[in-house]
Amino acid sequence: MQAHELDTTYSALAQAVHKAGARSELFLAMLSLKLISQTEDAALAQQNIQSVLQDLQIHEKTTP
Repeated sequence: MQAHELDTTYSALAQAVHKAGARSELFLAMLSLKLISQTEDAALAQQNIQSVLQDLQIHEKTTP
């Protein structure tokens, strides 16, 4: 994905999360499952899950 496509897609995601409101966690879970189901590589999907967990830990340590 090109940088401008990534930016447009991120904006669409942010708007959708906002629109989902109180159901944003459910929206993100459903979106994640839909995206995961489109890959043939289960190992890569699991690596991405672990990577995001690590990113969250780093983010928590750097956020005041």
